[in-house]
Amino acid sequence: MRAPLADSVIDWAALLNVLWASFVGGVGVTGVFSLTLLGVTRAADLRRDGRVAAAGAYAALAGVCGVLVVAAVAFGVVVMTSKG
Repeated sequence: MRAPLADSVIDWAALLNVLWASFVGGVGVTGVFSLTLLGVTRAADLRRDGRVAAAGAYAALAGVCGVLVVAAVAFGVVVMTSKG
C-alpha cells in the first residue's frame, strides 16, 4: 500500500520503467559479455588443439558479442548525456 504523500511526489510508472530497463540492460549486457569471454577462451583452446573451424566459430561469436557490448555501452552513454 502506497502512502498518499508518496503518490504526489513519485511517478511510479516512470520508476518501474527505470527499474525494468536497468534489470534487462544489466542482465543482458552481462550475459552477452560472458559469451564474449566464452568465445575468446574456447577459440584459443580449440586453435591450440588444431580445430580451426570450431575455433573460428567461437572467434566469430566473441567478435559479434564484443561489438554488441560496445554498442550497448555507447547507447547507454548517449542516453545518459542526451538532453530530453
